[in-house]
Amino acid sequence: MLAAGAAAVPAAMLYKYFSALDADRGEAAVVPTRNPGPSAGYFPNVRLRTHEDEEVLFYDDLIRGRIVTINFMSCRADVVYPVTANLAKCQRLLGGRVGRDIFMYSITMDPEHDTPERLRGFAEKHGVAPGWKFLTGAPSNLKLLRDHLFARRESPGACVVQGASHRMCCSVGLVRYGNEALARWASFPARIAPESIVARFSWVGLDRPTVARTT
Repeated sequence: MLAAGAAAVPAAMLYKYFSALDADRGEAAVVPTRNPGPSAGYFPNVRLRTHEDEEVLFYDDLIRGRIVTINFMSCRADVVYPVTANLAKCQRLLGGRVGRDIFMYSITMDPEHDTPERLRGFAEKHGVAPGWKFLTGAPSNLKLLRDHLFARRESPGACVVQGASHRMCCSVGLVRYGNEALARWASFPARIAPESIVARFSWVGLDRPTVARTT
């Protein structure tokens, strides 16, 4: 499904925005965690900035002890490979549970363009409610997260679209989700039916999710 979905995307447009990240030669700055949990060794504790212009530590402030979803995006690439609108439907289905029982994070792959101000406007455009943060930061920190959470090495032939890498396809087309307290993690295609996405959360401990009605 992922390969088929990616094939429909004008890959040159996506590649234009993301390929420069692989040329970044800066070193990511990982901060020692203040309070290690079950998944502390897996998630890099790097500094990021939210669409509300607040500085946060990825593991300590966003992941520790929580049920979360994590996806990578770009305001510009969302035009040709839209995933935010689909995830916004999930947030509406979950209602007030987002920000209380489950937290959503979207990390830009285009930090030079996606400033906190632009991310804030993007979130407003999609009707994003509290409990879902859009994140940016130093290119080296974002690249570390992308490489760590998705494919760490190239897989030629696995998901190649006109020169775009397997890692790029996976990080745009998949959403990671899990429960840090249980160290239980999985992923799902970003554009499957919102009802199917919400149903998956019971596997990571979101018991009997109450689905809100949408209009």
